[in-house]
Amino acid sequence: MSIRQIYQPAPENWSPEQDAVHKKKSVTPAKRINMLLFLMSLAAALLGMQLVRHQLFGITPEQKVVDDPVKLRPRGAIVDVNGHPLAIQRFRYEIVASPYIMGVKTRKLAAEKVAPLLGMSGEEMLALFEANDDENVTIPLASDVAPEIGEAIQALDVTGIGVYIYPIRFHPEGNMASHVLGFVSVDNEGRYGLEGYFDSVLVAPTAKIQPRPTPHLEKDMGGLSTDDVLPKSPFIPSLARRDLILTLDRSLQYVAETELEKGVEKYEADSGVVIIMDPKTSAILAMAGYPDYNPDDYANVPSEDVYVNPAISKIYEPGSVFKLITFAAALDKGVITPETQYKDTDKFVYYQQTVQNWDRKGRGVVSAQQALAQSLNVTTAKIAVDVGAEDFYRTVTSFRFGSITGVELAYEAGGIVHKPNSISWTPGYLATNSFGQAISVTPLQMANAVAAIAAGGVVHRPHIVNMTIRDDTVRVKEPEPVSRAISTEAARTLTQMMIAAANHTKAATIPGYAIAGKTGTAEIPGLGGYKEKRTITTFVGFFPPDDPQYLILVKLDRPNASAWAGKTAAPVFRQIAQTIINMRNIPPDDIRLNAPQ
Repeated sequence: MSIRQIYQPAPENWSPEQDAVHKKKSVTPAKRINMLLFLMSLAAALLGMQLVRHQLFGITPEQKVVDDPVKLRPRGAIVDVNGHPLAIQRFRYEIVASPYIMGVKTRKLAAEKVAPLLGMSGEEMLALFEANDDENVTIPLASDVAPEIGEAIQALDVTGIGVYIYPIRFHPEGNMASHVLGFVSVDNEGRYGLEGYFDSVLVAPTAKIQPRPTPHLEKDMGGLSTDDVLPKSPFIPSLARRDLILTLDRSLQYVAETELEKGVEKYEADSGVVIIMDPKTSAILAMAGYPDYNPDDYANVPSEDVYVNPAISKIYEPGSVFKLITFAAALDKGVITPETQYKDTDKFVYYQQTVQNWDRKGRGVVSAQQALAQSLNVTTAKIAVDVGAEDFYRTVTSFRFGSITGVELAYEAGGIVHKPNSISWTPGYLATNSFGQAISVTPLQMANAVAAIAAGGVVHRPHIVNMTIRDDTVRVKEPEPVSRAISTEAARTLTQMMIAAANHTKAATIPGYAIAGKTGTAEIPGLGGYKEKRTITTFVGFFPPDDPQYLILVKLDRPNASAWAGKTAAPVFRQIAQTIINMRNIPPDDIRLNAPQ
């Protein structure tokens, strides 16, 4: 009789003295009872194998499996918006042997039948048995064999050869969306990303799993059924019935990751981020960070810092892209129109803070529209002063800077905003904050703020989960407005100003398509001020401006090829936007706007 354990680990602190299964047999009433219990457990284990086969091969189980610790409970699937698997359950097969309870014939049988399946010679296996021929000694033969090998060894039914089966995470796409997904430890604990945020949700409450009917919708959706709502996918619902269906689109995620890696290499940057969103709802369609890692091989990374999602957890001074928030406040409060004129001087001193343009030159009399398009620090600071600290920081707060966005990912940072009511604030901050200095944000915060402009001034909570399956219920995520940052009219006017700003950045433009966007080239603060020569470059934009469908943010850290966003982040944005246009067959503006209704 073979030793089999399905969904059962080796005991904690496993030692030869503790493994009662392998004790020498003797005929006593207690042993007979133990043998009966063993046979009953074996029967339950065989039924449990049907669950394994269902998960791996689609065969329907008919019975439950015995309850087990958290480390052996199955984990729900994570799929993209179309049902493509990003993280699913597979099983690790561990092969062990107890030479003491084997006879000579059984050892020879194992050497003949089992050894070749494990890539060992018969002589090697026999020598291993001979060296460990002590009572209560169980030796590992292989720690992670393929399911077909593990099941083949079980089918041999060799006395003294045992198979342990452990559920583990599997990522069919390798590194794809690793920062979004996070990883699962050997103890079945979720770390970082969705796995960390939804750890208690994704793990089944018990290993006692049985077939159940299709989950029902949590609430009525206009007569739609579950089959109408859930993507067609063989991976959901999973056996665990604890699944996440994301807003993430695998195709767009591939584009974001591929173009980001190309951009980092081409412009010799240290790292980077790309975010693609639906600007009307703040649904995240793609979120890429580079460098990334393979969640299936999470231990093999140069540093644990690689696990950190730079789109939500690493803050930076955004630079001139933050001017959009200053202009939003000024338009909303009626301080400016696009035609309002300012004298752009070579420098502007506000309290003890001196502001200069990037080239230290003034432009003379300029309109607000020209100041945004040419990204003039001096005029932007003057506009912020005209808005006033109270209204400026009220708008900054309305765009949700200085607090987490609430996205469903672990370890989100809130950024740093010094406000007039804090002891760290000085009046000079009003001038520097206006063009993105002395204020820190995450890429997601910046992207979501610009999405609010595209959405008519309404800030939505960004989300990356579209639906959840929990037990027998499907819950559909709906767009969640959290604040109105500016009026619809101000948002519409600012969008038109952003079109002119994007046109000023030739590397971001696409013939036939209007883009509403803005560059940001940020100096990097350090001890003693902004002394580092390299920069952080950003371009964020959305299209089509009249009916926003896609928002893209590109951030490159310390590009060596050029210090300017217009020559680094902007062309990466253009390549991603052009690819989306091609993929989704978006017609040029003149054709789209003049098409018969």
